[in-house]
Amino acid sequence: MEKLIRPTAGSLNALLVLEVAVRHSSLSRAAGELGLSQPAVSRHITTLEDRLGQPLFKRNNNQITPTENAVRLADAIALGFGHVDQAWTDILAPPDRKEVTLACTFGFADQWLMPRFSDLRHHLGDGRVRVVTTDQLGDIDLSRLDAAVVWDPTRQPERPCFPLIRSETFPICSPEFLETHPEAKECISNLAASLFLHFDIGESGFLTWDKWFAQTGLEPPTFGQFSSFDAYPFLLQSVRRGEGIALGWNGLVDQSLAKGEVLRLGPSVSDREVSYFLQHRPVRSDNGVLGRMLRWFERAASEQATHPRSARLPESEGFENQHL
Repeated sequence: MEKLIRPTAGSLNALLVLEVAVRHSSLSRAAGELGLSQPAVSRHITTLEDRLGQPLFKRNNNQITPTENAVRLADAIALGFGHVDQAWTDILAPPDRKEVTLACTFGFADQWLMPRFSDLRHHLGDGRVRVVTTDQLGDIDLSRLDAAVVWDPTRQPERPCFPLIRSETFPICSPEFLETHPEAKECISNLAASLFLHFDIGESGFLTWDKWFAQTGLEPPTFGQFSSFDAYPFLLQSVRRGEGIALGWNGLVDQSLAKGEVLRLGPSVSDREVSYFLQHRPVRSDNGVLGRMLRWFERAASEQATHPRSARLPESEGFENQHL
């Protein structure tokens, strides 16, 4: 251990500064994130360059570009500190906590979780779940949460996960819309471009209308410039009002389909096997709040896969919700 530590002894703070500076390619932004002055950040970088005997950034006036070796070192630092941070978080969390924090998107919370939330609360008994909702999952530190409903579990490969919802994308509209636009019954390509409602898929990678048409082989309209909904519940509400046709996702529109508020219109496609995963910190006790919540999600996912649209959803209750 002594041999492994010796080369970096006295440089740990500087290494942390280097990782942030490489990530931002900016000393001033690194200083802002770390709460240091820019001269202090520069001194840390100079210390490392002196010890390594080589420059770590190419400097051009006020612009800096990390060298290949700087990027290599910063990647190793991020990996190492990531493991330390995860271990710290796991150790810090007391084993007898009665509350877990779950992160998910607005659409998932509104359309999938909320109708089932009373059942989850009943299953947790004296435990409590706090729900953090955001469509920008990439902007929050998921490692500090107990669990998160994510599209891409590779962001935190050290955390276990299991699939929640099978991926399936299909057009939806209201019954009133179909009465007003009977030409859509033959082929939705007959609809005017202005009748297609768009969703800002953000970092999810979900299908857009262009990609859906490409996969089905149908002729797409010329969309040109259009505005997008940035929250799926708002898009779904517009569909229910008969304002247009939108893409629906398995798991997010089941309740509206079961109630007859929206109809499937057109073929289903999929560009991935699973659209949502539940990713979580390691479980200390199966009987703890986190362990009980995970068992509930596994059961709900199994019911979703067996009866995706015909299963009766339980009555909902409000849940503790923190919007980011």
